[in-house]
Amino acid sequence: MNSPTATIDPIKIQTIQACLERQFSNVTFDQKIRPTFTFHHGDHKLSWLLVMHEEFFADSMSLEKLWQFIDGKAIKKILQNPGKRIQVSKHWDITVEERNLSS
Repeated sequence: MNSPTATIDPIKIQTIQACLERQFSNVTFDQKIRPTFTFHHGDHKLSWLLVMHEEFFADSMSLEKLWQFIDGKAIKKILQNPGKRIQVSKHWDITVEERNLSS
């Protein structure tokens, strides 16, 4: 699937990462296929994927609004779904999927 390469504001990435780091450990960001954060919870070996739709970053949201969304909605959904793949759509909708761990 070919999609235009979008330039993501590094400040938005840093904001999301900083928000996740308050609750999780080993937070990393990768943009090979889709903008994806990977992280762990405390001493647990459990990890999550937070996949962001590229157009989500194109929204002209303030950094405060972004922080509130990640802190208030995304992290709540993450904690309710241990080890899952959490996706954020371009419309700020959050969906949960099983991870394919057989790779």
